[in-house]
Amino acid sequence: MDEQLLVVEAMLFSSGRPLAPSEISEASGLPLQDVRQSLKKLKRIYDGRSTSIEIVRIGDKYSMQLGKDFQKSARNMAPVELPRDVLTAISLVAYYQPVLQSELARKIGPRIYESVAKLREMGLVNVRSKAHSLELTTSSRFAEFFGIEARNSAEVKQYFERLLSQR
Repeated sequence: MDEQLLVVEAMLFSSGRPLAPSEISEASGLPLQDVRQSLKKLKRIYDGRSTSIEIVRIGDKYSMQLGKDFQKSARNMAPVELPRDVLTAISLVAYYQPVLQSELARKIGPRIYESVAKLREMGLVNVRSKAHSLELTTSSRFAEFFGIEARNSAEVKQYFERLLSQR
């Protein structure tokens, strides 16, 4: 592999989050067009390998992550980044969206208010005032954070519906 390709691969690996080509270009000093070409080439290389690691495009960003077939077996090795109640809250928002915060409070109790505050702080939900409550949907950051290939909240909801129908 050429030097530019290795630099782009190293940045994806070390970032721990999806990166836009412009971010990689700015941080590495590589021309934007070269970064875009390297990302496409890396994706082809990883797609052609038998490996547990994949490079995925999420919106206009790229991420290096575990392949879907290996996520379950490696899950207990990865640190949990969200407390259980916050994870429950974001799961319910993702599945039922758009959903009123007051409706979630009836389902799981008043701790939802604290969880939604944390989710807002992390940028994982969009909030809109509606009927003396807040209407919640997942944000574009949600898809990036969880490595889901979805461009909007409707695609996130479809992803979860497909996932649950497979069980």
